[in-house]
Amino acid sequence: MSLSAPLHLTTEERHTLGRVALGEVAPDLVVRGGQVVNVFTRDVSRNDIWIWRNWIARITTDACAFETSVVDATGKVLVPGLIDGHIHVESSLLDPIAYSRLAVQCGVTSIVTDYHEVGVISGASGLRAMMDASVYSPMKTFFMIPMRLPFLPEIQRTLSTMSPDEAETFLSNVQTVGLSEVIGDTILKMLRSGTPDDLRLITEAVMRGQHPEGHLFYNRGADLDACIAVGIGSDHELRQPDEVEEKIRKGVFVMLRSGTLATEVETLVGTIAERNLPTERVGMVTDDIMASDMRPDQYMLHKVRVAIDRGISPIDAIRMVTYNIASHYRIDDLVGSLKPGSCADIAILDSLDSLELDRVICSGRVVDDEFLSEPSPVTYPEELLHTIERDAIELPDLVERLRVPGTTGTVKAIELNETNRFTELVDCQVTLQDGRIVVEETEGLCYLLCANRRHNDAIGLGFLKGYGLREGALAVSMAHDHHNIVALGRTLDDLVMAANRVIESQGGLVHTRDGKIECEVPLPLVGLMATAPFTETVAGLDLLHEKLRAGGAQWRSPVFFVFWLGMEVAPRYRITDEGVIDTTTCEVIEVMGG
Repeated sequence: MSLSAPLHLTTEERHTLGRVALGEVAPDLVVRGGQVVNVFTRDVSRNDIWIWRNWIARITTDACAFETSVVDATGKVLVPGLIDGHIHVESSLLDPIAYSRLAVQCGVTSIVTDYHEVGVISGASGLRAMMDASVYSPMKTFFMIPMRLPFLPEIQRTLSTMSPDEAETFLSNVQTVGLSEVIGDTILKMLRSGTPDDLRLITEAVMRGQHPEGHLFYNRGADLDACIAVGIGSDHELRQPDEVEEKIRKGVFVMLRSGTLATEVETLVGTIAERNLPTERVGMVTDDIMASDMRPDQYMLHKVRVAIDRGISPIDAIRMVTYNIASHYRIDDLVGSLKPGSCADIAILDSLDSLELDRVICSGRVVDDEFLSEPSPVTYPEELLHTIERDAIELPDLVERLRVPGTTGTVKAIELNETNRFTELVDCQVTLQDGRIVVEETEGLCYLLCANRRHNDAIGLGFLKGYGLREGALAVSMAHDHHNIVALGRTLDDLVMAANRVIESQGGLVHTRDGKIECEVPLPLVGLMATAPFTETVAGLDLLHEKLRAGGAQWRSPVFFVFWLGMEVAPRYRITDEGVIDTTTCEVIEVMGG
């Protein structure tokens, strides 16, 4: 289904839509007998919804005089299609089309995304390809534009880059609503040691009515005021209740996250009721979620249930995933409410008590098997399917690099705190065989590797404690935010086999054991996303999780947390193609021999 023209009505379409509302032209679809949630007045009333093409024409108790298609919603509750206001589609491991088809089944009919993960691999051309593909998805996609890529070029070494001048070219896109992931500490650096021109892109976005969206990790007090003063409008990196209150009181739109890893909805949404803060200044978003976690009971409606459980009224909780988000991004004339002239996006629920999803209408169409199984019309540029250029990793090279003096030794291993996603270095005793470090005899310890996608000699080595794998290895080509190849394993043989399979297949997730490939999920699109139907990818992820857990993997998310091991912007120790780095000092740490 093409969305090349559903967001903005032509003059002729406006005329016809108005005539449908007057009862002079037949609607295409009537949703009859439902209890309609009004996000403006916070009440519920029995109404029919008349739909013409992609838009709502009328909400009324009057009977339609025309014979037309009808959806019987008697006894059901009708709410606006849900909006994920901060989501990185790449983290789902699905391409834009497959992602949208899975999301709409969960009631999500609009998203706000930036595709910066594609950008660090393929630059501006990669972003443009994703935006072009999104036109053909069955949902509305609104775009955030990174100010530059990578976000922190002083410490991030990526396959591609994007300059502020290139970023500015995307601001004129009709579906662009702001700048993404504007890092607070970067703004502060610009203010303290930069020039006014550093803020030029922010000025351009604000003048267009587009929001610079903040990544204000622990920015408080005067630092926070400075970020707000230059135009930052939101934050999704909150961690503490008093931080939520401070930012709301200072006019920041607060986005609380809940996804595959993030749990800030669960830990912080109660602060809103407890401190009598205005619900209008809060949205609930996802940030990152894998396809295997995208189910109606676990995606956006899960956030609504948690908010209600923490003291938020059902309609205010629904507003946090609909109207609040749309109003913040200034797209509330299109999405986020049920009103004449808006996009015909409706989530039909059994009740406000159960929040069980009955059916979804997206852009005026009932989401059914036919809707979801239409062939994808998108063909991706060939260069986006070949983004791993390095040769295979040589096992003897790794063996030599693990040689240290002595017969016993200590290594520094990365250990992950699953609650806050931060890492520490811990000392672990290891055995040496023929002068080489081996981890097989040390319980709970794995080899850890990061290989550059292009440069054969750029391979960083480290160690990982606490993953739990008893045997085998896992290699991935999704590694925020450098997206080089990260692999962990109990043996070098299995680790190298898994990493080389990822290289050979141009991206994916590969689990090996005893010299065999146990399971793999191909990700050929920029090495981050599958091009297969979402059903195949979800089945592959489920099998991979099953195999890893059977092999002893203990982490709550044994695949997704591995993506985080390369994230150079997160505290405090991460694996890169230079080795283990301290992300605070940006220095490489010597981890072998002690």
